[in-house]
Amino acid sequence: LCRESSGSFMLSMTAPSRHHHRLDFVRSSIARPCGCQRRLAPPSDVAKMPVSKRAKKVSLTKVKKKAPSAGRSQYVDKLRQGVEARPNLFVVEIDEHSRPTQFKALRTSLPGDSALFLGKQTLMKVALGDCEENELKPAISKLSGALKGGHALIATDAPRAAIVAALEGCRAPEFATAGFVPDEHVVLEKGDLDVAKYPVSMLAVFKKMDMPVEVQDSKLVLIDNFRVASKNKPISAEQAKMLTHMDLKLHEFAPAVVASYVDGDFSAP
Repeated sequence: LCRESSGSFMLSMTAPSRHHHRLDFVRSSIARPCGCQRRLAPPSDVAKMPVSKRAKKVSLTKVKKKAPSAGRSQYVDKLRQGVEARPNLFVVEIDEHSRPTQFKALRTSLPGDSALFLGKQTLMKVALGDCEENELKPAISKLSGALKGGHALIATDAPRAAIVAALEGCRAPEFATAGFVPDEHVVLEKGDLDVAKYPVSMLAVFKKMDMPVEVQDSKLVLIDNFRVASKNKPISAEQAKMLTHMDLKLHEFAPAVVASYVDGDFSAP
């Protein structure tokens, strides 16, 4: 507003100066602390964001995890049912370095109505009973006392001679695994290595084993003799793999009966 000489007031249409804008900014800064921003309420008519309709992976097979105690209970019940249904039991000693493929051949070679049980000997003792008060059958607790680590249990209706014959038929040489102790030295002689067994891609593996090998004419050549395995010394995983490439089967799968329970009588040869 500005005042005329006549004493009346009139509205001035002049634009505010930049000083007015600066004062407004200062006033607004004092009114709102630093870091605070003026929030505007969203209008009610704003449309919502569209929901993504991209393909999502949906698992059609949902398996519930079994409690450890439930799995042990099922194993004990299954073993008890197998023992009660068959009159004869045999404790079989199996080497710890045997490969799982041999167990499948053993199961198929058992005569008659036979069942092979593998597992912890503590659970086997629980199923059979470890004393006269809780034993599953009379005098079967003696068989339970013969169970040790690495033993398997065969429940069958076949006689002892048939089981022993089946175990003898399953004896077979196999490739050694890590931890096996050979009874002789295994030496790879110097010279050209067979390309079919030892391709050039195995150079890094051989170098890791400190083998004196190099590539000549697109094939591996051993500069000097190399001892792959030492007598009376456990082999490593790399040595076991090397023996497999050499097609040397140092270990033998030879299951044997160490105790039996036939017609209610326990015997341990």
